[in-house]
Amino acid sequence: MSRTSPSYGRRGRRSAVDSGIRGTASTYGKARFGTYSEKAGGHLVVESDAERLVAQLLTIDPRVRSLKQQPFTVDLVGERLLFTHEDVSEARRIRGGRTGDLEYTPDFATVQTDGLQRAYEVKLQGFEGDDRYWAKLERAREIMEANCYPLSTVVVPSNERHPVLVNVQLLKPAILRAKECLTPDIVEQVERYCASGRVLQRALCIELQIPTGLIPTLLATGVLQADVAHHHICATLELSAAYGDLSHLFLIEELQP
Repeated sequence: MSRTSPSYGRRGRRSAVDSGIRGTASTYGKARFGTYSEKAGGHLVVESDAERLVAQLLTIDPRVRSLKQQPFTVDLVGERLLFTHEDVSEARRIRGGRTGDLEYTPDFATVQTDGLQRAYEVKLQGFEGDDRYWAKLERAREIMEANCYPLSTVVVPSNERHPVLVNVQLLKPAILRAKECLTPDIVEQVERYCASGRVLQRALCIELQIPTGLIPTLLATGVLQADVAHHHICATLELSAAYGDLSHLFLIEELQP
């Protein structure tokens, strides 16, 4: 994987009344990137389109119970996690004028449905960072793993037509539409039609007179399954009955180097 040196913006500062660790970086008049996630408690403002994409992937991932942006800071000198603004200020006071790579903040942390925690670092393909950056990341990874927060690096493809990037835009809103779109009758028809094996999306929609716009909802709710990590949701997509299985939505691993 290429590790060229990217150009990073200055991190934003938090006000005294903000209870988190790090604010979203200053945009200098540029548009901010936002998305909505019930798992994060509402609207998220992130620092890049790549981060927004990962937030959406974590939102549709059935293994994720809750999601938090920039959840804590890793003190690379004191080798501990800092969860409050006061903790960060105190660590900086103790370090005094020391220079170098002293802190690291992951982009996201999740609590899984099994109760385990994970953290994620998001990079855009082609801007993964230089050797010094990766050395800092490895130092942070060791500290985080010792504190039960394994760290995963997610590299978002630069190709905007990558199936994961395209499909998540369809699957995420489809989850919200499920209650108003799906009926027991539709589910029964689809499962009966797919009982003998895989079918093409085009054939299913024609035979059952189901609009193509309903396919993402059937996939997002586990009525249907397909290889949405490698193929676009379109007429030629091969579908099969999922019977509640949502493992085809485990997409975050597809972007991990």
